[in-house]
Amino acid sequence: MFNRVTIIGLGLIGGSIGLALRREKMAKQIAGYDLGQGVSERARKIGAIDDAYESVADAVSGSELVILATPVGAVRTLLQAIAPVLTQGTVVTDVSSTKSQVISWAEEFLPPTISFVGGHPMAGKEVSGVEVADPDLFKDCIYCLTPTTRTRSTAVSKVAALVETLGARVRFLEPAEHDGLVAGVSHLPFLVSTTLMSTVADDPTWGDAALLASSGFRDTTRLAAGNPEMYRDICLTNSAAIVRWLDTYVAKLSDLRDQIAMHDRNIDEDFTKAQQQRQQWQVTQQSGK
Repeated sequence: MFNRVTIIGLGLIGGSIGLALRREKMAKQIAGYDLGQGVSERARKIGAIDDAYESVADAVSGSELVILATPVGAVRTLLQAIAPVLTQGTVVTDVSSTKSQVISWAEEFLPPTISFVGGHPMAGKEVSGVEVADPDLFKDCIYCLTPTTRTRSTAVSKVAALVETLGARVRFLEPAEHDGLVAGVSHLPFLVSTTLMSTVADDPTWGDAALLASSGFRDTTRLAAGNPEMYRDICLTNSAAIVRWLDTYVAKLSDLRDQIAMHDRNIDEDFTKAQQQRQQWQVTQQSGK
């Protein structure tokens, strides 16, 4: 059990962590801080935190574990703000979608007496805000941890215990490896979704086409409803990996375009291959491996 945990950023992820910690009785006290007007108080009312603070310094004071549950763009400033006031031995972790840049900031700004463990839960919802926080949000999901050679083993153990409390499964990755993988399976899908949405909606025929758009279009463009600022920060902090995946994707689209233009009757071979790949992935997902 943790004596005092502080959650900075009380949206869907931060709020869900707080609710899970409370339900599992894994923290004697949960402190919370959020810049949004009234957010901390709403988090307190739903039971995600015990105490709401107006100062980030007061929020982290005396905490054994500090969780940065903000968009990645806010992490640099937060690390600078909390570094001078953290208690010696405190463990800091985050939930950001990119890791290499965040770890670089942590190693730059946090004192040697503070341990940082990079984290990224592969979980979420289409909706956001503490009002939709769910203690079961992380159940059976992969939760990436990206310790480095500078990370104390005791700190890793504490964050791994947090992950276990959330009901998630730990996967240890190198920071750069993590960023390369999520660029393909998380960041690229968002960019594909937004590009599809704008391609069709920017066309003069959209008014009529929108009436015909059904579940396929809805499902494929679902990610376009995501937080624009969050994905902006992701692109800024993981640009090299994202560009590599985009280059591959654009090349495949170009090949597909040429096949369609040339009326290539073997085009279904690519469709069959993709169908089989997705079926195999679904089996893997269902087996939990």
